[in-house]
Amino acid sequence: MKNIALSIPVLLLSFMPAMGQVERFFGEPVELKSNFIYFTSWQNVRQGNFSWQVDYPPDMSEEDKAKNAWLAGDSELPARFALVDMPRGIRLVAQKAVKMPYQSGQQAAQVFDEGKYKAWSTVPPCSEAEPFSTKDKILPGYNSHVAYSESVDGVTWEQPKLGLFEYAGNNENNIVFRGDLNGSIRGLHTCCVFIDPSSKEERYKMLYLGIVTDEEWEAFAAKYPDEVDTMARRPDVGGFRCVVAVFGAVSADGIHWVSLPEPLMIQHADTHNTCYYDEDRKEYVAYLRGWQVNPKAEGWADKSTDNWIGVGRRSIARATSKDFRHFSKPELVVSTGADMAPSHLFYTNGKTTLPGIPNNHVMFPWVWELESDGGSVGLLSSADGMCWSMVAGSPVVEIGKPGDPDGGYIVCSGNLLEYPGDLWGIPYGGNPIPHKYPGRDMAKRKGLYPNVPGVGGLATWPRGRLVALQCDEEGEFATVAVIPKGNNIRLNASVKPTGYIKTSVRILGKETIPGRNFSDADRLLGDSLAMPVTWQGESGLNHNGEPVIFSFQLRQASLYGIEFY
Repeated sequence: MKNIALSIPVLLLSFMPAMGQVERFFGEPVELKSNFIYFTSWQNVRQGNFSWQVDYPPDMSEEDKAKNAWLAGDSELPARFALVDMPRGIRLVAQKAVKMPYQSGQQAAQVFDEGKYKAWSTVPPCSEAEPFSTKDKILPGYNSHVAYSESVDGVTWEQPKLGLFEYAGNNENNIVFRGDLNGSIRGLHTCCVFIDPSSKEERYKMLYLGIVTDEEWEAFAAKYPDEVDTMARRPDVGGFRCVVAVFGAVSADGIHWVSLPEPLMIQHADTHNTCYYDEDRKEYVAYLRGWQVNPKAEGWADKSTDNWIGVGRRSIARATSKDFRHFSKPELVVSTGADMAPSHLFYTNGKTTLPGIPNNHVMFPWVWELESDGGSVGLLSSADGMCWSMVAGSPVVEIGKPGDPDGGYIVCSGNLLEYPGDLWGIPYGGNPIPHKYPGRDMAKRKGLYPNVPGVGGLATWPRGRLVALQCDEEGEFATVAVIPKGNNIRLNASVKPTGYIKTSVRILGKETIPGRNFSDADRLLGDSLAMPVTWQGESGLNHNGEPVIFSFQLRQASLYGIEFY
């Protein structure tokens, strides 16, 4: 009897490009953006396939075989079900961070560039009178300034005296941006600085929240009538204007900044928003505070203008721009799902990428738990930056015990960066009191934990070990086809003494490479960030530049990543 495997065909999809656009195709092989594959989502793991195998009688004609083939519809012959590259026995598990409080003078880095860690942090307005400033007209919390620092190791920081702005009666400071000068009431509330690899003159870009004037609002609404967020127009707070928009600033060196004149968006995004340049899509992508809230009934638009806050769930929205001068209207990409408690909200987004891998998207959102006015930091992952899911094992950065400096709630912001000592880290800030507790000024706090300050630091993981592809007993899977960045691989893995990892390699569309199958594979044991993969002592993939698919058999093992060298 002759077995014929009839598989569902894999289609190569494409779209017709507009004039001037580059045609893009989808499928395999995948071009890697770095020398690493990490398993934060199922993006690089084959979903598996199947085939129905028909046993044809040896004397059946080709015509009758065609009549009984899968594509012909109903068959008179029985067929057997067979699996192809079907993953089993594996799951993704987010790993808990180790919190490392900052040493004295340490800061939160936002980028690593030109061999340095660089940080842009907000500083409060000067307590002394400044006749040239409009700070007294700006809503408290929205009148911060931006200061620049740098470090070669992420521990010892230098605050250069730049002499750009007067503060506390002198120019000997590291302030690089103020939004309260020349009569402006824009101010600044949190900022995100990122490097734009597509520009030299505006290599550094800043996204920040500020106060928008009526004139700016009207001009924006006239230009983009369908893009104004009406929730951004709120009543005065304590006599201060509370109508907000998202603004931008640009710089060639990260020190000398020019604020862009028009709002990038009018969006009630009162949180730490983030932005980056997507090299694949050739566009800027911002993640902001969004709101999952129903539209108000007709005729009630002008009544109780702020009452959406009580029923609107804080969420995460996404907006894009081709020029960093105007962004699309933000659309929700993450919100409270049916698998979450109804009182839990996404307060911040903490969007970043894995170090050195710009297309491996993750978020570290603070999940605000209303029932305790606190909460920890979870981990979201995405294959494309648009569709997100919570990784099992969250939260990954947890609050401390009651009374600890981070026992109330904890927030992550900035980028996930690599640090000395084979560590990945992202800055965190913790507070001992609940988020809305009326005692944020520790010097004045008389109630809850009056002498306990907040804390900042790095949430850290061993390099590459943010998420484990975990196999508790027996399991297997195959990767998508990739173009290797070298002829050898190492695994970032932890394997119990009673377990193993074995690897085989096959060329896309062909057979397994001779000598690189499971029967020749040397079993890997132990715990290492870089386990060399060998077959009977030999380490070369022998792929001759062709794209390959890696298959793995595992037992009682956690695989974090693959390194090419």
